[in-house]
Amino acid sequence: MKGNEIALVQTKETTSSVTISFQNLSYQVKVKNPQGIIENKMILNNISGICKPAQVTAILGASGAGKTSLLNILAKRISPGGNVALQGNIHANGEPYNSDKFSQFSSYVMQNDVLFGTLTVRETLEFVANLKYADPKQKIEKVEYALKTLKLEKCQNTLIGNALIKGISGGERKRTSIGVELVSDPFCILLDEPTSGLDSFTAFIIINLLRKLAHSSGRTIVFTIHQPSADIYMLFDQVMLLVQGKFIYQGSRVELVNYFKGIGFECPAHSNPLDYLMSVMHHEDADHPHYQTLFNGYNQRFSQEIENAINSIQVQQISRQSIQTSFGFQVAEIFRRGMINVKRDKVSSKRSFRGIFWTAGSEPGYKGIQSTIGVLFFLVMSSFMGALNPVMVQFPAEREVFLREENSKLYSTAAYFTGKSSVELPFLFVFPIIQQLICYWMTQLQLTLLFVSYLVQVEIVLVQFNFQLLGLMTGCMFNDLKAAAGFLPVVLMPLVIFSGFYANQSMYMDWIGWIQYLSPMKYAFEALVWNEFETRRDEFIGQTIENSNPIDTYNLDLGLWKCLVILAAIILFFRFMALMFLYLLRGKQQ
Repeated sequence: MKGNEIALVQTKETTSSVTISFQNLSYQVKVKNPQGIIENKMILNNISGICKPAQVTAILGASGAGKTSLLNILAKRISPGGNVALQGNIHANGEPYNSDKFSQFSSYVMQNDVLFGTLTVRETLEFVANLKYADPKQKIEKVEYALKTLKLEKCQNTLIGNALIKGISGGERKRTSIGVELVSDPFCILLDEPTSGLDSFTAFIIINLLRKLAHSSGRTIVFTIHQPSADIYMLFDQVMLLVQGKFIYQGSRVELVNYFKGIGFECPAHSNPLDYLMSVMHHEDADHPHYQTLFNGYNQRFSQEIENAINSIQVQQISRQSIQTSFGFQVAEIFRRGMINVKRDKVSSKRSFRGIFWTAGSEPGYKGIQSTIGVLFFLVMSSFMGALNPVMVQFPAEREVFLREENSKLYSTAAYFTGKSSVELPFLFVFPIIQQLICYWMTQLQLTLLFVSYLVQVEIVLVQFNFQLLGLMTGCMFNDLKAAAGFLPVVLMPLVIFSGFYANQSMYMDWIGWIQYLSPMKYAFEALVWNEFETRRDEFIGQTIENSNPIDTYNLDLGLWKCLVILAAIILFFRFMALMFLYLLRGKQQ
């Protein structure tokens, strides 16, 4: 084992086919009605079903019927507790499973294509393969298999793309999302609305690929779909129809039309059977006579048959060689991907340095002091905003990638946090130092060894504070960039106002002055002022009040090194808080 890179967990593999079954499954949540009263809403009502290997099973129903909820429950993405009540039994080959076990034999493809736009199709698949397999040859084989099976060879070296980068088509993005899961060689694949947002021809290609995948490899393929075309309908092997959280049909696609004809719902000639049935299922009144006929017909025809099929499943342990990458290897892979992302991202890679107030530090008298103080505060704010903006833009997009990959058990939450933090370190050390050295030279401020020591430490502390606290925390708290951008001024303005630049610290009222001690800008600004003026005290002897030393004028009494220690303590505390918010985000998703 090289460098403790991979740890192998040996288990005995007994089967490569999976039958998913669920019995007496009920799912309800607590919601507020228009009057503000909390009541229970039934999403799934005592349903049972079975999904067999080597078959394509389609779950259909009107909006709100419970399709996605059922799929998420099978994928162990919904857990009981709080406002959620979940009852029933879910098994794979007759054995219960949890989310960790699910990730060993199955994969889940989300409705939205959550991918890094700055990576190519091949790079995206290789990232998964690197974390899933130890043998380099096996990694290559799995990636090539996914590219060939999903017909992605032509676009394998094309960037996936985003709002700023032209990339692959919508159909290719969907196939790449499936490929990400296919690389891990799952026995079962669950997909939520795989044809969402695609034209009819592209949607047909996607479902046809899934059908071939199921039939050729014996995989269990289960997906939700809203209203497929007639051509897509003909590709289904098994169909599950949901109405108001209950099944009205579960069985072969071939027998569907005759069954509904037998209970009084005859599909018009030369029409798509599912279009007709969707019109029947769209009544909002749960007590509609159609519903009772459909429910009664299902109970008489399918209920006992499904129960017998579930009870006849022979218990087989789903066990395979599981490869667990080490923490260090996970961090290294996340770091490598992050560096590629930073290099290619048109937003995050635009880092600039600024110089203002040419020779302001050499200007004598009150004007020179005022200009110097302005330069120092500008340096604090430019470091602050330079660190904040790239992360605030990046993380809302990356959070969905993190949730998908963490749910697939590609890496641990701590590994992602460490790798993501490490990506920015080269930029936090190099670019801010270059920027401020140039500014100090242009403005002729005090450039001593003590200042260089401060520069390395305070810049890192400031940037890390903003990155971890404001970037990561707001990304965890809000789902989109607009909400995060609206929240930040509420937090930032008090910290800036009480930084010691806009008002003298001695003038703060007791009931509100305590805010200054929470502001990292206060300690960074004070450290810069001390570095600039502590060695120049002799210049201010005998001067007038307006020309006195700014250290005394601004009542800055902490000193340089105390400020550095406090900033270091702040960053340690908020790095811990940022990690906790990331764990809370993960828990909320589950």
